Amino acid sequence: DAYLHERPEGRSPSMRTMRRNARVFFAGKRYRYALAVAGFEGLSGNPADPDVLRAVTWLEWYHLYTLFLDDIMDEDVRRRRLPSAWFANSALYRGPDGARRSILFASRRVRYGASQAILDALRIRSLAERAIEGATGLDPPVRERLLEELTEVDLVLSDGQGLDIDFETARRVREADYEAMSVRKTGRLYVGAAATAALLAHATDANRKTLEAFAIHFSTAFQDRDDLLGTGVVPSKIGGSSTGDIAQGKRTRLYAMAMERLPAKERTAFLKSYGRGPRSTTRDITRVRELLRTNVLDAMNERIERNIAAAVDALDRIPFRDPAARDLLSLLARVQPVRAA
Repeated sequence: DAYLHERPEGRSPSMRTMRRNARVFFAGKRYRYALAVAGFEGLSGNPADPDVLRAVTWLEWYHLYTLFLDDIMDEDVRRRRLPSAWFANSALYRGPDGARRSILFASRRVRYGASQAILDALRIRSLAERAIEGATGLDPPVRERLLEELTEVDLVLSDGQGLDIDFETARRVREADYEAMSVRKTGRLYVGAAATAALLAHATDANRKTLEAFAIHFSTAFQDRDDLLGTGVVPSKIGGSSTGDIAQGKRTRLYAMAMERLPAKERTAFLKSYGRGPRSTTRDITRVRELLRTNVLDAMNERIERNIAAAVDALDRIPFRDPAARDLLSLLARVQPVRAA
């Protein structure tokens, strides 16, 4: 609101994009924010004051930043049940060729190059921030330590996103490969939320590491449940399409588990129906879902339950000064197996 107040709308279409996409900013689950606030209050025993509440919003801003980039890389037109930013902004174009049919990228090769260039830009930004951190003659207050954490998130998460893009052209993705990518991509920002809580609360290294362990297990359960929702294998009310992962051939953990668990005949049928893009039929979607439900769903749910148990165990090993914070974080973990959105 403050940003928009300082910048009148103006006549230029480019001055209207932030307002146009503001609804996307206010949607979402705020899990990372909740982890940081509850973690701070639990570790410190103090309620979060306005400065703490403002500081930890970096997690949600950063998450939105990655979502905007993800939607460009994946050419997704929906985000949080709303038009994605690039798709919504395209309606503001006023050139004479505006009605001419086009696509976001001319080819998958161009898309790959552009996506990786965006990620390189993120790395360069991180290195610029690290140059500031290297000025050791400055007094490093907590804000600088948070900036250091953001920089680490940038570098690790961009590596994870790069691996995710590489997987798109891989015939086989081992589950271990997917795990390594997911820890870098989804997991690292959750670890950043735990680290933010610990830094703000001046927590011990041991308590920080244990809260970060909770974050890793929680994020793994969260992402695995998201993969189930993204294929419609379980009832789904996600913001995009529950057929999108199947049509686009997303290399999720479900895909990796299917490659390792499906018998040869069923694996061939799966690959024929998976990732056909706009040529995907209702029969393709149904066949993939049936194969996943029969051969992968139980194992996936067992993984989710194991990670939730490990996350709750980590919470129990933290000497929280505010038990309400522990209860909230435990509830957020335990609700994952039944989450539909």
